[in-house]
Amino acid sequence: MKRVKLRKKSIVVLIIIILVVVIEIVNPIKLYNKYQLRNLNYSEASIENILKNNLKKEVLELSYNKTLDIVFQSNDFKLDNFGIYKDLTYYELDDYTKNVNILIEKGYNKEEINYILRSATNESLKVFLEKDYMENVSKFLEYDFAKLENMDRYIKYQNEHNIDKELVVIYVNIGLDKEFYKDVKTTNKFSYDMLVNKYNGVLEEFIPDNLVDVPSEYGTKQKLNEETLKAFIKMAEDCKAATNYKILVRSGYRDYAEQEKTYNTYLKTYGKTYAENYVAHPGYSEHHTGLAIDVKAESTDVFANSKESSWVYENAYKYGFILRYKKSDENITGIKYESWHFRYVGEEIAKYIHEHEMTYEEYYVRFIENK
Repeated sequence: MKRVKLRKKSIVVLIIIILVVVIEIVNPIKLYNKYQLRNLNYSEASIENILKNNLKKEVLELSYNKTLDIVFQSNDFKLDNFGIYKDLTYYELDDYTKNVNILIEKGYNKEEINYILRSATNESLKVFLEKDYMENVSKFLEYDFAKLENMDRYIKYQNEHNIDKELVVIYVNIGLDKEFYKDVKTTNKFSYDMLVNKYNGVLEEFIPDNLVDVPSEYGTKQKLNEETLKAFIKMAEDCKAATNYKILVRSGYRDYAEQEKTYNTYLKTYGKTYAENYVAHPGYSEHHTGLAIDVKAESTDVFANSKESSWVYENAYKYGFILRYKKSDENITGIKYESWHFRYVGEEIAKYIHEHEMTYEEYYVRFIENK
């Protein structure tokens, strides 16, 4: 009799255990919770972590959050940091969660962290994380063209010049805190929006795309990029229709060797100071791109005093050209005023620069460099 009772008791216990296991496995509430999170496109690993940390309600209120989906999948997830995680924008950087934790530990708030991550590369973030907490980083990094690797330079330049922080970011990105021709970037790739100046050069063997001869009626023994030439001819003909005189190409494409010869001639004739102010070093001349033109007037030898110049200054942007070296911009371009030097950048960019009265350097660091 005792054996029968014991056996029944054992069976009941076993049934209870089985029921507990089944309920745990086939838990309708848990299944519904998972269903809700799956419906928001959270990964299975994230769902497990969300439920484990009792954060379902908070997560559902936020709808899908890419950052949370990433951090919940990471072994570096910290529950204490959830309040900051949920307000961060996700950027594809290595060790995202681990690095966010480090930034939080250093004392950065969610706004600062968002700016830091947006402005970072993997390499610049790695270097930045080695530094102590830096105050006012958001004042510089709030501009979407700011670079995290330049933070120390921004702060130094601000302390030295005490100018608007947006200008600090622009000027440092251009390179104005460095000596000309030092720590330069060079390329062998042609593009219509390429920047060539005293900080950005082309390799000696660089050749622009689609170089063509300028017809003799528009210039003697000159070459230009084909699209640039077509735009120039249209501008020249419209100038003639308006003023009775057309504009001509005094100087177009110059390769490395020709630019070197030009620089050395000015150096010998006028001295180093003059040559440095008016002539770019070989490899750093816009003429090497095939996109730059020294324009001359048909009516007179002095372009700035001609009928043609007044018309061109007013209308060049409509054809995709900008006056590259204005007197007001000498501190940015590093080149003294040249009334005759025009650069082809295309109609859209030229129109923007004309309307906003900025240099090509400023436009480049704002809109092109990081695109």
